[in-house]
Amino acid sequence: MKNKVLLIDDSKTQLDVMRVRFTKCDFEVETAQNALEGYHKIFTFVPDIILSDIIMPDLDGYQFCRLLKNNAITKNIPIILLTVLDKNVDKFWGKKAGAQAFISKTAEFEEIMQRTLEVLKDSELSNEDKTVISNHKVDDISVNEQINRILNKLLMQSLFLNEFRNLGEYYTHEKVLVDKTLELLSTFIDYDISALFFKCPDDNAKNILYFDVNSSSVSSFVIEKLKRDFFTQMPNMKAFNTNDFLHEIARTNPERTDNNLISPSVFKSNYILPLTFENKLLGGIAFFSKDEVDYTQIQFYDLMKNELLALMKMKSLYSEVELLSVTDGLTGLYNRRHFEYNIEREFLRAKRYKNPLSFAILDIDFFKSVNDNYGHQYGDYVLKEVSNLMKQSFRKTDMIYRYGGEEIGIILPETSADNAEIPVERLREKIAQHKFSFNGIDISLTVSVGIAEMEDAYYNASELVEVADKALYHAKQTGRNKVVIYEEQLANVK
Repeated sequence: MKNKVLLIDDSKTQLDVMRVRFTKCDFEVETAQNALEGYHKIFTFVPDIILSDIIMPDLDGYQFCRLLKNNAITKNIPIILLTVLDKNVDKFWGKKAGAQAFISKTAEFEEIMQRTLEVLKDSELSNEDKTVISNHKVDDISVNEQINRILNKLLMQSLFLNEFRNLGEYYTHEKVLVDKTLELLSTFIDYDISALFFKCPDDNAKNILYFDVNSSSVSSFVIEKLKRDFFTQMPNMKAFNTNDFLHEIARTNPERTDNNLISPSVFKSNYILPLTFENKLLGGIAFFSKDEVDYTQIQFYDLMKNELLALMKMKSLYSEVELLSVTDGLTGLYNRRHFEYNIEREFLRAKRYKNPLSFAILDIDFFKSVNDNYGHQYGDYVLKEVSNLMKQSFRKTDMIYRYGGEEIGIILPETSADNAEIPVERLREKIAQHKFSFNGIDISLTVSVGIAEMEDAYYNASELVEVADKALYHAKQTGRNKVVIYEEQLANVK
């Protein structure tokens, strides 16, 4: 059976020449002198391939191509654009319009024919497609409506794309970024509650799920249930523990007093989308609605998904760089710079809210002997091993720092010295029982720890650190391998 080609050009001379040449090459040929005529002939002639000029009155080749590619019935028909235009931007628009090839009119016919055969081979129209096309009825009004619809869609896509790209200026400020992103999503997606999550690269930090509630209020039970559902669907996350994940109501709608969200059972649609790149979780988005909604079919779904992923890549990269600047390269603990900032912040916060605050400082006993006897590589191994044991021993709210050398500091917010002693003593015992094994050499180690609790009389955080250091010194001077809480009688310890 002969291949059928539809040739479209406003030049009758050009059409006649091409008709003769394609006929000689055993093609069945149909012609049209404008795109609208060509569009009608698609449904009567049912071509295997279309060759169209670009510069034509009323409807140009780009618009014609977009018209076909945005129609489920005609989108599989391969199109080659023939034109005198030869700039890169012309080829770009041809590709974006959906054309399979872009050939200059000045090309030899042999080149045009070769490219036509290649496209036919790569983009063969199925018999099922041909049947659907031949059974379709079309009129001028529907063509104009389709063109206007496509142009409006492209304009809206462009607007939304620009809005998403503008979010990039906020990636250094998470709360602002969250608010702006949720605000944008609410302009074109209907939901009762949405949720947005940016994965924190810091394993020691808590992950926060931000909610946008299209109601004046929502029950805490609903939020907790949706949070649990959300994080249990996030890949590469640890087993769900409510203490490891926080939530914030970022936005509400005070005007929607009629929208009662008192139970998770009111939601007929629960859509949760993890956003990953190269098997790495970057974040996620979720929509919950009391109506039945297929969120994968909403307008601009792919645009939203791709742009959110790009935004999360940017945010993740920034967060990773920021984390590196406050992390000790050897142990993975926070560094001294980060400690200086946080101890002062926590001190002021505890003062303001009249909450307890404790600081513990740990020193590895006889660490210098480890370096002297077994080498600095063994010493580095010990520091990393002790750091790992510490990470397993404290709450997410407790902050662990490499304070200096073999000293490690722990800030314990909202914790008295007596309560801080419990996990610290447990850690001391764990380290004493641990076998340190490196390069075939096994050793045992102990640690000494000093703990101090903030007092009203302390003027700044430095005083808290100083008294914790005195407690540590006392622990080392009185036998090591112990935990000492600072008391007034240690005030004169040097």
